[in-house]
Amino acid sequence: MKSVVISAAALAVIGGAAAGIAAVAAPSGPAQVQLAAVGAPLPLAPPPPPAPAPVGPGLPTPDQLSNLCIQATDPGVGYTTKVGLVENGINPDEGHVADHDLRKAYRNGNFPETFTVTNIVPAGPNTAAAQVAITGPKFAGPVTKQLVFVQQGGNWVLQHDAALALLQAAAATD
Repeated sequence: MKSVVISAAALAVIGGAAAGIAAVAAPSGPAQVQLAAVGAPLPLAPPPPPAPAPVGPGLPTPDQLSNLCIQATDPGVGYTTKVGLVENGINPDEGHVADHDLRKAYRNGNFPETFTVTNIVPAGPNTAAAQVAITGPKFAGPVTKQLVFVQQGGNWVLQHDAALALLQAAAATD
């Protein structure tokens, strides 16, 4: 008789525990995983990538300036085609030297180069300054230049001295 009472009591305890577990486990809505130690929900998806830095009104976008740098340093295009990319054009002496240096850099394996433009700020009426990081197969690390861009004829172009600095950096064969 004693073993029957003990068995009945054990069955009641097990049954009660099972009912308690079922009550705790019964979801009342969509389950959310939480960290047990702090009760904080686990992230279900990675956070979105950060938005690009806002560009002020009237300023060029990083893509516009990056594309301008790519066009200005293209070793397969002569300077006469690039005249409209530089403030007040390119004189023939500078253009011939630039073409020669860019072709030499191309033969040396400097290309393709990429231009990452950041920190675009106003630099005066119809002008903007930006950091331009140049990378390529022959660069040990990015070469960063502070360049000035001018809005001329409704388009953004390289300020003359900035164009020379960009060409010099892009054509460096060291």
